[in-house]
Amino acid sequence: MKNNFEGISFSIPYEIAVVRPLKQTTLREREEALRKAHYNTELIPQEMVYVDLKTDSGVSSFSTGQVATAMGAEALETTPEMAPEGNRALRSLSDRFRELFGFPFVVPCTHGRAAERIWAKIHVREGSVVPGNMLFPSTRFHIESNGAKVIDVITEDAHDLYSEHPFKGNVDIKKLAALLKEYGPERVSCVYVELAVNSCGGHPVSLANLKEVQSLARAHGVPLFLDGCRILENSYLVKQREAGYQNLSIPEIVRETCSLADGCTLSALKDFLVPTGGFIGIRDAKSFQRAYVQNFFDGTQLAGSAMDAISTALAEISASPLYVSSRVEQVNYLWLRLKGGIPVLCPPAGHAVYIDVKSFLPGLSPERHPAEALAAFVYSISGIRLTKGPPLAQSQTSRGIELLRLALPARRYVQGHVDDVAEALFYAHSRRDEIQGLKRLESPERSKYDPPFFEPVGVR
Repeated sequence: MKNNFEGISFSIPYEIAVVRPLKQTTLREREEALRKAHYNTELIPQEMVYVDLKTDSGVSSFSTGQVATAMGAEALETTPEMAPEGNRALRSLSDRFRELFGFPFVVPCTHGRAAERIWAKIHVREGSVVPGNMLFPSTRFHIESNGAKVIDVITEDAHDLYSEHPFKGNVDIKKLAALLKEYGPERVSCVYVELAVNSCGGHPVSLANLKEVQSLARAHGVPLFLDGCRILENSYLVKQREAGYQNLSIPEIVRETCSLADGCTLSALKDFLVPTGGFIGIRDAKSFQRAYVQNFFDGTQLAGSAMDAISTALAEISASPLYVSSRVEQVNYLWLRLKGGIPVLCPPAGHAVYIDVKSFLPGLSPERHPAEALAAFVYSISGIRLTKGPPLAQSQTSRGIELLRLALPARRYVQGHVDDVAEALFYAHSRRDEIQGLKRLESPERSKYDPPFFEPVGVR
């Protein structure tokens, strides 16, 4: 033993205080659940799921501090309406937000989608373009709903599923420069950059790249906005992978990231351990006033109890780096378990592991819905739910890319669960020749927005 030994390191920064029993289903029960769900794993009832990797949004476990806050008398405070100065919960949350993110103004909303909608109404002009790095579908929708066009300027590395490039979420600076020159500031509403880009595998954006984007945007008089819902994961991966940031804390990297942007929208449901809530981080008072009034008239103001829960989470996250570390490293553990035996996207990301379905099931054509078929097979043998995640960008679908996402909710599962996921996927890979695919059932009663129904190929 070394003389300077200071004890063991603590790998998990929490203990389990409350548990929810899981139903142990049989193979026959799972096959029946699949049939009733029309072989769409998204439609399987929660009580029939063992480990749920459908999403990490709004399903993280609460801390005892958050539970105590929710049970306190102060949680009965109403929403701030048009008098923010008189609302204790909003004042407290604003202080926490400014401390962590550095933006002088904040508008809390019910969801990240509400934040995007309000921000797009204020800043996106009809007939303009918005360059982005494979933006999340809801961000694209709100931009396009205001009459603008999103143009992807993400680096080409984002389309190389097995490249070890550490920052595949980066913006291609040459593409961005050419776009800004072609359209000019009068036809570019803003530049929008998503951190830890979900669609291409959760890959981060480097601060060096973000600084180049900021410099270009400022030179053309165009504002730079961030989708920061995964800013903690992005900051952790910057700390791990980008030179010059190893000795900075996660809050310091978060503040530096935000300092490069003119504004920020984010959902609090991913990194911030709550089931509801979103933010607009704002630099100028005029935009704040417009966003606050719009939030009021849209009916998307956050309740006082929800703001208290987020304030508690922000305080806990800021106080210790261990939460972010344990969250990302759990994803890394699953990635390491699978790498070599399962075709997973490289390098590891911060919230999910992504499977290259085309390589997993090379003999299955797209018409047989291989991702949904693989998810159905994995559920039938294990009770583990996987789904495709958000829709892919056009540049991905045109290349024939198809992904299955394993999104790990924060603080919800222990190592045994993660090992079970790995074993189920290894088993599925060993029996992949048995997966014959699915065919989509068309029905005039169902709209294109409804979750699709399937049945196994060969039925009827």
